[in-house]
Amino acid sequence: MEQESGPIIAYPLLRTFCIDVLAKVKVPRDEAELIVENLIEADLRGVGSHGVVRFPIYIQRIADGGTNPQPSMKIVRETRTTAVFDGDNGLGHLVGIRAMELAINKASEGDCTFVAVRNSNHFGTAAYYAEMATRHNLIGFSFTIGAINHMTPWGGAEAVLGNNPFAVAFPTPEPFPIVLDMACSVAARGKIIVAAKEGQPIPADWATGPDGLPTTNAIEALKGFVTPVGGPKGYALTLVVGLLSTMLSGAFFGNDVGDLYAKTTAAQNSGHLFGVLPVTAFDSLEIYKDRMARAMADVRGVKKAPGVERVYLPGEREYLSMNTRRVDGIPLGRSLVAELQALGDRYGVPFEAAD
Repeated sequence: MEQESGPIIAYPLLRTFCIDVLAKVKVPRDEAELIVENLIEADLRGVGSHGVVRFPIYIQRIADGGTNPQPSMKIVRETRTTAVFDGDNGLGHLVGIRAMELAINKASEGDCTFVAVRNSNHFGTAAYYAEMATRHNLIGFSFTIGAINHMTPWGGAEAVLGNNPFAVAFPTPEPFPIVLDMACSVAARGKIIVAAKEGQPIPADWATGPDGLPTTNAIEALKGFVTPVGGPKGYALTLVVGLLSTMLSGAFFGNDVGDLYAKTTAAQNSGHLFGVLPVTAFDSLEIYKDRMARAMADVRGVKKAPGVERVYLPGEREYLSMNTRRVDGIPLGRSLVAELQALGDRYGVPFEAAD
């Protein structure tokens, strides 16, 4: 459920607007550029649930004191192959980039590395960080705790878990990596947020209302609980990802997790875990890429179901979308455009969107 019904916004216009607004709330411009490249890549990839639809709340949290626009990030514990990284309550996109850079740098001599993060915030798409590793011929891992508790333990009637997304990315011999990026719910809550903003219904298996019954009303779904993918398996998966994202760093888990939208004056202490596996620690890069090419050919070459013209690999559609939207522009829902225009008016940064 993405924003497809409104104006098409040119990528450079959207990028400049977001950078200028971040600068208005005291985010250093060089860091704002990194944050916005990360943020808008979600929209370029067709994952509007994690792109600029979240931008207004990020700005609101800075304005209300809940997020630090100028964090002093630091390593608080370290070995040759691991680290605990403190984000000083900075925007999660920036904290995530710096932490994954640390993991990549630690792997420069062929080591497998992991970096646990505390005192961060919502960091957008998990795929962004896992894909960073693939540009260095590393397999990348990215885990995060959800920024809102909106899933119940299996059999429970009270939300104490998020949908806790994670990503794994593999370098390939083609221009794009193979990427698994998923939340542990049937659909990411961001997709429900998009539907609510645009007044659209949602599928009945995405969420329940506050009464615990399935609903197609996105607004009611935001008051209730998201449905775990695969029933009890999804509950167990989100629990494990949440534990990986917090137990090694001391980030908040369970009842300590705040609400990204409702508690904008309080630090979230969100946790992440980033890891990398250097391909060359296991075999030569040439042999690995030959294996990967054959694996990709096997998957693409299967007999296709009726009506299917092409079998895509995970991450391939997003790569194609990104290339197209960089040139043709990004579709945004009308209500989101109005929200961005109001945000621009507040900070003296005009946002022009032609139909």
